[in-house]
Amino acid sequence: MADTGAKFPIIRLRAGILVLIALIMVSSAAGRWMATLFSLGWGWAALIGIAVALLIALIVTRLDRLAYFGIAALVTLFAAYTAYDFARGPIDWSEGAAFLLALVPAVLLGAAFWDFRHFVSEVRAWANSRS
Repeated sequence: MADTGAKFPIIRLRAGILVLIALIMVSSAAGRWMATLFSLGWGWAALIGIAVALLIALIVTRLDRLAYFGIAALVTLFAAYTAYDFARGPIDWSEGAAFLLALVPAVLLGAAFWDFRHFVSEVRAWANSRS
């Protein structure tokens, strides 16, 4: 009875929350885009967004380790390059300042993807222990 944290490792704040926020942003953008494309209302946009989120979640949880980290590395590098390019182009910062700015999304996304992978394995272990 003394250590309730060991019983419920699933209930704690994780860096994987960043990936959840990204999932919400991507699915809502996809839902809104599809609804606008087909002249549908906000209700349809929400339903499409939920379907996209479920599809992405299903795909991500089914990826093997190498594919997951490959996709995570590509997304992280793309985000870092986008931040670097934005800082060098429209903002016209120096190369050093742009590189430091690019490290922010690289470190955050890298940590989030790394931790999310471990979080998914913890969820699986927790779900298997419940059955």
